[in-house]
Amino acid sequence: MVILLISPTVIKAQSEGTLPSEIREATRNGNALELANYFNSKIELVLPSNSGIFSKQQAQFMMKDFFDTYPPISFQIIHQGVRENATFAIGKYSYAKGKFRFVFLTKNEGAKALIHQLRIEQQDE
Repeated sequence: MVILLISPTVIKAQSEGTLPSEIREATRNGNALELANYFNSKIELVLPSNSGIFSKQQAQFMMKDFFDTYPPISFQIIHQGVRENATFAIGKYSYAKGKFRFVFLTKNEGAKALIHQLRIEQQDE
């Protein structure tokens, strides 16, 4: 009986500080439309060829171009955590000719985590 009372708290604590699976899957599948569902209305986007603060729609088009140019082979989260009221995650993105590091910064807006910053940096082999 005590375990049942404690379990919801334990489950909630485990889910805090993790990047939503929908964001991981959209990135793994190179799906800019699905990923954009988790963009804040304004997002700081840092890509190898361009960076700045963009609207959700502009960022979606930029990510579609990125995924079209560098189609994913794999994507995995290698580190994640919580800083103040934000969650961050670092992922390794592989494509046919190399790798990128993705750094997500999300904040909860109501019950949904929204991406406020996404940095994509080329990685050395």
